[in-house]
Amino acid sequence: MATHAPHPTRRFSIPPTHELRFELESPTDALSLKLVGGHAEVFGCELVPGLEYGFSHEQRAAVWAPGLNGEGAEVEMSLHFLNTAARQGDRGALDSVYVASESALSTYFNLHLALTRLRLLARPSSFALTRDLSQPDDEVAPPRVLIVGERGVGKTTLLKMLVNWRNRAERAVCGAAKPASGVTIVNLDPSEGMWTMPGSIGVASTSAVLPTTTPAAPFGTSFSSGPPVPFPPPTASTSSAAAAADQPPPYVPPVNSDAYAPLVDPLVFFAGHLSANVNLPHYELLLQSVADAAKKKVDEAGMGSWKAGWMVDTPGEWAEKKGGGWERIKAAVRAFEINTLLVVGSERSYVEMTKLMNTNKTVTVVRVPKSDGASDLDLSTQARLQALQTRSYFYGGPPLTQGLLSPFSIIVKLSDLRIVRVGEPAGAHAPTSALPLGATRLTRDTELVEVDLEGPRAANEVVNRILAVPMAEEERDGQEKVVKGPVMGFVWVSALDKEKKKITLLSPLPGRLPRKTLVLGGLDWVDA
Repeated sequence: MATHAPHPTRRFSIPPTHELRFELESPTDALSLKLVGGHAEVFGCELVPGLEYGFSHEQRAAVWAPGLNGEGAEVEMSLHFLNTAARQGDRGALDSVYVASESALSTYFNLHLALTRLRLLARPSSFALTRDLSQPDDEVAPPRVLIVGERGVGKTTLLKMLVNWRNRAERAVCGAAKPASGVTIVNLDPSEGMWTMPGSIGVASTSAVLPTTTPAAPFGTSFSSGPPVPFPPPTASTSSAAAAADQPPPYVPPVNSDAYAPLVDPLVFFAGHLSANVNLPHYELLLQSVADAAKKKVDEAGMGSWKAGWMVDTPGEWAEKKGGGWERIKAAVRAFEINTLLVVGSERSYVEMTKLMNTNKTVTVVRVPKSDGASDLDLSTQARLQALQTRSYFYGGPPLTQGLLSPFSIIVKLSDLRIVRVGEPAGAHAPTSALPLGATRLTRDTELVEVDLEGPRAANEVVNRILAVPMAEEERDGQEKVVKGPVMGFVWVSALDKEKKKITLLSPLPGRLPRKTLVLGGLDWVDA
């Protein structure tokens, strides 16, 4: 009887202020990590000594030893396979793990301390406190941060660290005496889908510490169909097959609830595309809606959240003047009343942003160095991670990030719903410059256009597409609120039967759809 090979395990010593970087290069690779000595954290989330932490699905991360009391850290790492059949003959290696002596994380932590000082100095105006018109408007604003930079410089990771350090400090101060106040996070990059689905932007407030395990749900999750249940362990037949092939058994994630993505209550807006430039007029409406929602959330959350301010993540293309990226930055600065602009990356970008903000004396521009561990993802990797985020919304998982969800397949009569898109699809009409002199386009980019579900191209237009369920009801609230308002959630079109005049949808919840109008974007997904 064959005995399977053990998982490769190595021990690493991390000197103070150094970091241990690793990259999982295959979707079937996983890695477990255990802190055996000293103090260490992953993107601002402190590691508990002796507790096993898992990473999978091409996660890239770094273990940083902050150097408390001049002490480093010692960790054990083991490589695992999620699917042994896919890696026959490959026992794996930890070659893509290394200790980096040059780390930008000490600079990032100093930035956190500077933001903490601004929060301590912040105070609302005397007028806001008393509503007395004779009182001066002497507000000292909290940090309202916008993070910009080119693709792959680590903007989202920096945001995550700043959120975690702030929330850890707040929870330490509050203790068990009172609940910790949250910090407001804004995502303006539709390619990420941060809390729910790629193609969306939004805002959420959280006091939780955000762990890192997989690329899915990096800032928490909005459970779409109720609390998830733990994934079942591998069957005996799967483990036996691995042993017979002299392979390690499939990786069983550690039971570590602290490493699960925390539950958040985001307000999500559906852009419908992975880039803001596909329908820029619609995106600009949504940007203002997100800004209004962020201000309302902070106003309703109390003084602690007001002092915490907000932090805004942006798309990488905004760092480029070509394509109107700089105009988007100026629009976001106005909409979110930004007073701190963090420029991650090159000195050239910092100089350009300083010139851009030259006339705005209320904004402080700060250059933040790029971490050497940050890198841009290729298009195929981005597509896999976006598909992972979409699948996670409906089915839960990956097992290291959250538990198992159970979506429902529902069949709806075509007469019981109306599928619309915002504006005409790209390439469906001539550019404005090609119109006759004095003519205007009848359909604007911010109007709802109905999809003909009985037309010859209906199946190509809607099958395998994501549909958003708007909070606004079109007949009651009007088209404008559907176009620029938030959404309840999402469904996926699995089939269209024009003969029976029915459509099959994958929905997080059973029963009837809460809205008759569903919004179609340009997002494809195959339930494989």
